[in-house]
Amino acid sequence: MYWSKCCLAIGLVLLLTAVSAAEPQQQPIFIESDSLKIDDAKGISTYKGNVVFRQGLDSLKADELVIYTEQRQELKKIIARGKPARFDHQAELAEERSWGEAENIVYEAQQSRVVLSGDAHFQQGDNQFSGNKIEYDADKKLVKAGK
Repeated sequence: MYWSKCCLAIGLVLLLTAVSAAEPQQQPIFIESDSLKIDDAKGISTYKGNVVFRQGLDSLKADELVIYTEQRQELKKIIARGKPARFDHQAELAEERSWGEAENIVYEAQQSRVVLSGDAHFQQGDNQFSGNKIEYDADKKLVKAGK
């Protein structure tokens, strides 16, 4: 089995920072997967099979992870798919710690928004949400859950 380990020292805002905009992510990103395809011309990196994404104490596990970047490696979007895909965000304050899982997790960097869809669950501190679709806007501190 081919294992790729990739350290992307891009120091970007990522999916897990959307949950806590107060803590800038300056630590390197480490990604492990069974396979990897990087298309620098299009700014798309695709990781498949047993994907584990780590930055500091934060993690994301998925069957497939696609990262879209723009010029100068600026993060545009991350899409995680799994049965389920799951992220854990460890924050200093208990009320800011969170985790989420769903069949699809999309992080839109410019909007600081996370969308979980397909049997979605999200918890931040003591607040728990479930539904087919959950949206979290980090800038507005707004959660929407429903069908």
